[in-house]
Amino acid sequence: MTEATSTVLIFRKRLLSYSETFIADQGQMLPRYRPVYCGYTPDDSGLGLIENADRLLLSDYSRSPGLAKLLFRAGLGGASRWLDAIEQQRIDLVHAHFFNDGIDALRLGQRLGRPVVTTLHGHDITKQPVDDGGSGSAARFFARVDCVIAVSEFIAEQAIRRGCPEHKIRQHYIGIDLDKFDQEKDETAHPSLLFVGRLVEKKGCTYLLQAMETLKSRFPDLRLTVVGDGELRPALQQESVARKLNVDFVGTASPAQVREQLARCWLFVAPSVIAASGDAEGLGMVFLEAQALRTPVVSFRSGGLVEAVAEGSSALLSDEKDIAGLADNIAQLLENRSLRHNMGAAGRERVEQLFDVRRQCAKLELIYDSLR
Repeated sequence: MTEATSTVLIFRKRLLSYSETFIADQGQMLPRYRPVYCGYTPDDSGLGLIENADRLLLSDYSRSPGLAKLLFRAGLGGASRWLDAIEQQRIDLVHAHFFNDGIDALRLGQRLGRPVVTTLHGHDITKQPVDDGGSGSAARFFARVDCVIAVSEFIAEQAIRRGCPEHKIRQHYIGIDLDKFDQEKDETAHPSLLFVGRLVEKKGCTYLLQAMETLKSRFPDLRLTVVGDGELRPALQQESVARKLNVDFVGTASPAQVREQLARCWLFVAPSVIAASGDAEGLGMVFLEAQALRTPVVSFRSGGLVEAVAEGSSALLSDEKDIAGLADNIAQLLENRSLRHNMGAAGRERVEQLFDVRRQCAKLELIYDSLR
C-alpha cells in the first residue's frame, strides 16, 4: 500500500457499533487517504474495530461531552479542545455515515473549510419524508452537503425523491474485506437455515417462521439459527414455540461468529420487507457476506438487496410477504445439493467482482479527489 498523502475525517456520532464493520473496513482499506475516525462518544461494542486507527472523541476532550455536543451543534463553542485537535490533523475532507451524522458533519466541514460527503445507508433516508417542495430537512441538508454517496441505486432514487440534486449523487457499493471470508464451506449434517439481523419489522423474521411451519413435515430435522436481537425477539420466540419449530435464538454475535455460522449453514434466509415506517434495506451487508462464504441466499425482492444478490444465480427471491414462494425456494435448495453448490460458487464470484472492499475503496478515493 502506498503511503497516504491525504487525510479524511470519518465521522460517526458514536464510534463504533459492533455491526458497523463496513465503516471500519472502508476507512482502513483506503490506499491513498489516511483515515481519522471522529465522533462524540465511544460505543464500546465496536470500538475495537478501529483500535489501531487514529480517532478523536469529543468525550476525551471534555468533562461534559453531552453539554459540549449541544453547544457545538448550536454553534456556541463548547468543544474547542476537540476542534483544535481535529484541525491539527490537516484534514482534506469530511466523510460522514448516515443522514443525521451528515447534518452534524456539516458544521465540522464549515469549521475546517473542507468539503463534506455523506453516505446514506438505508433507513436513515427511507424514513425521511418525501420532498415537499424543498422546505423539508432533507432538502435543506442536500442543499448544503457537497456530495451524497448512496450504497445502492435504490437508495440513490430515495435520496432524489427527498430533494437531493442528481448531480450531487454518487452510487457506490461499499464492499467487504474478502480476506476475512476465506473459510471453506462445511455444511452441517442436518439441513440448517441461518437468519442474521435486527429483530425488527423490516427484517421479516416472522415470514421465515411461517414458511418453516409449512416445511416442517417435509424436513423434520430442519433447524433455524437466529442471530440478532431487537424489540420483536420475545414475540418471535413465542411464535416459534407456538408453531413447534426447531429454532435457536442466540442473540448478538461477533463478526467472526457470524462468519462461522454462515460457513456452516445450508442457506442464508432473511426475508426483508419495507416496514410501515418506510425502513427498507439499503443494500444489506450480510447478504454480501453470505455470498462470500458460498452460501445461497433466499429472500424477498425488497429495497436495495436485489442489487446485493443476483436473482436466479446466487439467490432465490420471491415477492415481499409471499410465504408460499419463500417456502418453495427454501425447499428447492434444501433438496438439491448441486444447486446449492453452484449458487454458492456464483455468489462468491459476484462478490469478488463487485464488492471487494479494496477495489471499491480505490473507486471511493476518486470521489474524494473530485471534491478537492
